[in-house]
Amino acid sequence: KRTMKELTLGDIRKQHRVKQEVVAMALSVTASGVSKLESKRIQDVSLQRAAAYLSAVGGNMKIEVTMPDGATLQVG
Repeated sequence: KRTMKELTLGDIRKQHRVKQEVVAMALSVTASGVSKLESKRIQDVSLQRAAAYLSAVGGNMKIEVTMPDGATLQVG
C-alpha cells in the first residue's frame, strides 16, 4: 500500500470516484489543467492548491504543526 506522500492527486480523485470534469469546474480550470495537476504528488503542489483540489473531491485538508517547545498549531 502506498503512503500519502507517494500518492498523486489523480490517485486520490480516482479512489473517491470523482470525475475529472467535476474537479475542473470546481477549480475553474480546463481538463488539461486538472490532468497536469493530477500528475503531481500531493507534497509537490502548494498548500492552497492541494486544499482546493481535495475540497473538489470531497475532502478537507488539515495541517498540524509541532513547534520545538512541543506546542501544536492547527492550520485549516
